Amino acid sequence: MSVGLQSKACSKACLTSALLGMFISTMPVGAQTLAPGVTAADLPRTLAQAPDARPQTLRVVVLLPLDSASLRRAASVVRDGIGAVFVTKKAEITVVECAYGVDGVVQAYVRCVTPDTDWVIGPLGRSDVTTLALAKLPLPKPTLMLSPLGTVPPQPMAVLAPDLESEAEAIAQQASDDACRKPVLAESAGTMSSRVSVAIATYWRERSVTPLPTMTLPNRDGWRRAAEKWRNDNVDCVLFAGGGAVLTELRPYLRSMAVYVTSASFETALERTVDWSGIRIADAPWIVDAGRAEFAPYAPSAPLSPTLGRLYALGLDAARLVIAAGRDPLPVSFDGAIGQLTLKDAQYRRQPIIGEFRERTLVKVGP
Repeated sequence: MSVGLQSKACSKACLTSALLGMFISTMPVGAQTLAPGVTAADLPRTLAQAPDARPQTLRVVVLLPLDSASLRRAASVVRDGIGAVFVTKKAEITVVECAYGVDGVVQAYVRCVTPDTDWVIGPLGRSDVTTLALAKLPLPKPTLMLSPLGTVPPQPMAVLAPDLESEAEAIAQQASDDACRKPVLAESAGTMSSRVSVAIATYWRERSVTPLPTMTLPNRDGWRRAAEKWRNDNVDCVLFAGGGAVLTELRPYLRSMAVYVTSASFETALERTVDWSGIRIADAPWIVDAGRAEFAPYAPSAPLSPTLGRLYALGLDAARLVIAAGRDPLPVSFDGAIGQLTLKDAQYRRQPIIGEFRERTLVKVGP
């Protein structure tokens, strides 16, 4: 074939391809069917061979009381936990930090949440969670709230919270598994102590035939007498509902008894738990089993107290749950830093793990 013939043949083929491309490009998406005898190879590359467009990044609003005088420190630690996860997913997540304080949580939600928002993490305080759940939001988006609500949250909201009640139940179960023959429930003053005491007593009453006497601790002058009475009554286990300062001072009187506590008792550094050897605790895996390999990428930049460490772990789990969900529903089951999580009625129930204090260390009990 001569050069002239090649040009004429090419012109005809190129003209056909160009006209076909122009026709297809003007058709609506979904209506681009191929003519008889035309294959995908005949189509322009932009239609037939172009890779899929990169999906939009997940847009997450972090709604925390960073401008609140009373909650700023806690909110900052939760934010740090969230950030420790999201920093490993920079190409996949767009984070919008939405701080609030005196302006109120609802106003902040309305200000920061847009049609492009995929998830909201927060708020943190109990009162803010209740306020947001009751509000008539103009643009509700999937929201993972970080404090207990006390009722089933409205759609599309869910609750993730490190509650004391789950720990109280876990430690009561552990005491039962350890075959406590004659236990006693010792409660000190305070709201958290009362919550732990009620949860332990309720759990024990519903699941054990062994009586569980409850005693409100007297003042310090009466602790020795109380402990002596327990020994005379052959008490072998003390389920303690109280703070760490009381536990440290009470511990010397309980040498012959097994002691069980929740995270409400562990607020101090491990270096100050030298007299706690043998005490068993229900707490978050992040606290009890800190050496887990999956936790290593999220280690905080500076050591945290147990109380702040639990808040950091809460932030980790909130971020990891959102990543696991993507644009789909939240996972029903999740192995979290605050415990094994199970979603029911839009609220995560958690199962903490059991640890034991041994010479200024905390080790996991069981497998």
